[in-house]
Amino acid sequence: MQNIFKIFQDLKNESPRNGDSFAIATLPTIKNHKLGISLNGQPMFFIKCDEKTKAKSLDTNLEFISVQFNRQCQLINNKGKIEEGIYTIISLKSDSDYLQEYFLKIVFVLLKNLTEQPLLKDLKIEIEKLINLFTKFSKPALKTIQGLWAELLIIEQSKKPDYLIKSWHNATSDKYDFNDGNDKIEVKSTTKSRRIHNFSLEQLIPNTKSKLIISSILTIETGTGTSVFDLVELIESKLKDQNLIYRINEMVASTLGKDFEKAFDIYFDYKFSVDSIQHYESVEIPTINISSIPSNILNVRFDCDLTDVRTANKTRIKSKLHNSMF
Repeated sequence: MQNIFKIFQDLKNESPRNGDSFAIATLPTIKNHKLGISLNGQPMFFIKCDEKTKAKSLDTNLEFISVQFNRQCQLINNKGKIEEGIYTIISLKSDSDYLQEYFLKIVFVLLKNLTEQPLLKDLKIEIEKLINLFTKFSKPALKTIQGLWAELLIIEQSKKPDYLIKSWHNATSDKYDFNDGNDKIEVKSTTKSRRIHNFSLEQLIPNTKSKLIISSILTIETGTGTSVFDLVELIESKLKDQNLIYRINEMVASTLGKDFEKAFDIYFDYKFSVDSIQHYESVEIPTINISSIPSNILNVRFDCDLTDVRTANKTRIKSKLHNSMF
């Protein structure tokens, strides 16, 4: 993926670049679709569609990206050869190196899901994913960077990261971080020296036939170390199903929202956190007896120190979800 950003950086030295033509570069493993650069020095993708397609689509113009369908384009490669044709153009509207690198990676992943000359209806499906993803950057972050980092660390350290990603919550407001329809995992992180975490009473009461594991992580923020995006790269290198690359990046964007760029400058001590990971069965965690709480008292939350709580016996765990983590 880093090669795509390097290809784009090289494009900045290419010319001409004016209102009628664009400098372009060929993408690895992709023939018809091209990477280009805008008049403002921002990345663009030119996507070749089936010329028989007659369906019409409205252009999209968002805060960070724009999409223009069926445009006549004049493209010039690094050998000076002119290529003319009808393309759909996806452009990023940001000078941030971080966001540009992210945009290049995500669109390249989407393009690999397309044929060399897709039907417009198939392209629109992939573009809709992209629009949904970049719309999330306009929303406030729903969880802290630290919480997201801890969840990613559990995935990165797991035996079967593919299964954990498939079980990852669809919304950051979901009750549990991982839920495969049978069992659950909730990840808790803290910067305290003791293993003190905040719980909702409801969170510690899964449905009767479900097993809940609480994964506890101690974190230390550092000036240099491992960021959210470093963990994403580590996870991507371990995935068997490459289609999950989009899924994990979608979750990162959804969680961070406007804090997306800030997350590039936040680092944690990777080895310290890995060594600190402990897992607990929810039935072992001290809680409040629900029968002693009046029915009109809602949203009960409390801090619990897990320092002296017995950890889970991994040899007794039979859950597919939990075994994918250990």
